[in-house]
Amino acid sequence: MSADVREKTAALQREIPEHRRTEVALEHHADRERLFSAAVESSNDAIATETLDGVITGWNPASERLFGYSAEEVIGQSIDLIVPEDRRAEARDILGKVGRGERADHFETVRLHKDGTSVEVSVSVSPVKSPAGATVGACQVARDIGRRKSTELALTREIEERRRIFETSQDLILVTDRKGNYVQVSPSAWTILGFRPEEMVGRSAVDFIYPDDLDPTRNEMRLARRGRVMRNFECRYVHRDGRVVSLTWMGTWSEPAERHFFIGRDMTESKKAQEALLESEQMARGIIDTALDAFVQMDETGRIVDWNTQAEVIFGWSHHEAVGRMLGDLIVPEKHRTLHQQGLALFLRSGESAILGKRFEIEAQRCDGRLIQIELSVTALRRRSGYLFNGFMRDLTEKVAVEAQIRQAQKMEAVGQLTGGIAHDFNNILTVITGTIEILAEAVADKPQLAAIAQMIDEASERGAGLTQHLLAFARRQPLQPQEIDINALIVETAQLLRPTLGEQVEMESMLESDAWRAMVDPNQLATALLNLSLNARDAMLNGGKLTLETGNVHLDESSATANSDVAPGPYVMIAVSDTGAGIPAAIRDKVFEPFFTTKATGKGTGLGLSMVYGFVKQSGGHIKIYSEEGHGTTIKIYLPRASGQAQQLADAPLALIGGGQESILVVEDDTLVRNYVVAQLGSLGYRTFTAKDATEALAVLDSPVELDLLFTDVIMPGAMNGRQLADEAVRRRPSLKVLFTSGYTENAIVHHGRLDPGVLLLAKPYRKSDLARMVRKAFEATQAAA
Repeated sequence: MSADVREKTAALQREIPEHRRTEVALEHHADRERLFSAAVESSNDAIATETLDGVITGWNPASERLFGYSAEEVIGQSIDLIVPEDRRAEARDILGKVGRGERADHFETVRLHKDGTSVEVSVSVSPVKSPAGATVGACQVARDIGRRKSTELALTREIEERRRIFETSQDLILVTDRKGNYVQVSPSAWTILGFRPEEMVGRSAVDFIYPDDLDPTRNEMRLARRGRVMRNFECRYVHRDGRVVSLTWMGTWSEPAERHFFIGRDMTESKKAQEALLESEQMARGIIDTALDAFVQMDETGRIVDWNTQAEVIFGWSHHEAVGRMLGDLIVPEKHRTLHQQGLALFLRSGESAILGKRFEIEAQRCDGRLIQIELSVTALRRRSGYLFNGFMRDLTEKVAVEAQIRQAQKMEAVGQLTGGIAHDFNNILTVITGTIEILAEAVADKPQLAAIAQMIDEASERGAGLTQHLLAFARRQPLQPQEIDINALIVETAQLLRPTLGEQVEMESMLESDAWRAMVDPNQLATALLNLSLNARDAMLNGGKLTLETGNVHLDESSATANSDVAPGPYVMIAVSDTGAGIPAAIRDKVFEPFFTTKATGKGTGLGLSMVYGFVKQSGGHIKIYSEEGHGTTIKIYLPRASGQAQQLADAPLALIGGGQESILVVEDDTLVRNYVVAQLGSLGYRTFTAKDATEALAVLDSPVELDLLFTDVIMPGAMNGRQLADEAVRRRPSLKVLFTSGYTENAIVHHGRLDPGVLLLAKPYRKSDLARMVRKAFEATQAAA
């Protein structure tokens, strides 16, 4: 028994260590189980276990998140719960391989989420073995690859997009290493620089950059590496053909890639366009600054933003003073400002405008408050910041003055034609009256009472003749006989005649330029004009005053000619007649040269004095100007053309004694009374006469066999030929024929540029018998016929 006990004790002692080893092994296995369970539970991969026939036996939290089923919902269910129908055969094949002890690693497939959506997964399946080593199940590890695939797809797309951008970019894309050698070059290098990418890759940028830009480019690269920021700069490259290409660059440095990345835009054409634009702007600015019109630019608020040099001249405001001010306050007259503001508001509201694109005249206001007439044209320019209005304005002050002068000249010309025609007819009447009164006076010489009446008629006809001479002078129809005269000498002679006439209350002073030029003018008419002006000056100084006669040499330039449309530039002799009288009101200053206009009381003046002076000066090729201020006096300046030194010498033949002759005279006169009077007077002087009322009848007489010694013809006649044309034809037919003209006025037939044509003899109407007799004898004694 003791031996048996010992054996049992020994056996027990042997079992205790074995039992302890078993317990340790079990504890170690339990620890591994706990560690494995913790790993499974905390894994981000979905881990599920299943039997070989596909029944789910394990389901970790990641599986719940991936497939949407909780462990309670799937354990004990077939794995087909999460396998799409078209993938179940694939799942059975995998289980079959696992049952044979094989593994399935990382194959991509599709599983189903609880909500029915597909889940792309990467699955690894391994066998689960018993302690004896037999395969009793399978363990599936599934990883969601949908996000990875999306990321990979996005990455692939991004890479493709960048490749496309790189290959199709019109900008030049360059990638260089730290040393500046090209690593990548975009295909656009061919278009921009004329080099293919493969010709540039591996070469240094030094080979292509314009030499002057190398150092600035190296500096930009250093700054980029230090600051690791994107930088913008300009750098020129040299094209294959040698021309310089301007590029604007944006560059950055990548430290991880150790690469410089550059994008360059070809600015060559852009720079040319900018230079062209700048040149165009400078040209436009130059045109605006030198324009004869004012240029004013206004924004849509009505504020001035531009104001050129001519605007300064016209309106008086400087550029600095005008810019920034409201246009309406600056140059728009107050009475127009409301309309200006309403028009601007209407355009901004509706786009409608009554002035845009049109030229029209309007009043504007200068800085001194004076209103001027301007011509305005306005255009509107739409910009991002709003509208700009461009206005061109032309000062019409000078134009208005010139137009007024032209209208005045036209009016004076029309009145002149009228008065000339009246004077012509009046002279015909006076010729008959003057001639016949001589006959009557001789007949009643022994009857004092009738002789006195005849004398009264004769004096009245003389006054009428003087009146017609004034009218003809104004109408510029009087025949002048200009000579080259010393103006100073003529004024001295005229002053001597004036002194007794002016009276003691008027002081007379002469201010004569010592070297005054000689003038080409009719001395008798000039003396008469000076007498008229001086007497008018005396009448303006009711309480006495000072009369000044002045001479000088002046040169009227182009600006003077522009300001006075009937003035030719050149040298003139100036004569000024000034008084200290009452002056002429501004309202009537433009009318003083009109015939019959006078400010004197009825019966005190004819109103023809100044008009005669005006006509005489104009007919002499001169200019007359009046300056006057009420309460201070008046100055009238006469400008006569300087003599050229080739004066026409008019040496009259000695006066023939009144007498007649026996020659034959053809009298051509359209007025029957005058014609009969002339025939009678010539007959009484012993001459044989033939008559004609017009050129047609005269030519018929000339073609007849009668003997003719003199043609005595009126200048102005009805029909196709005037007196001068008749005389030319008559002399052509009868070369020895003498010619004597007569006329009330000449209308440029024998008077040109204020003087009688050379060789022409003229008997001005009205005339007496003695004048007729003297001029007829003078014509017969002339050495050659008028031509």
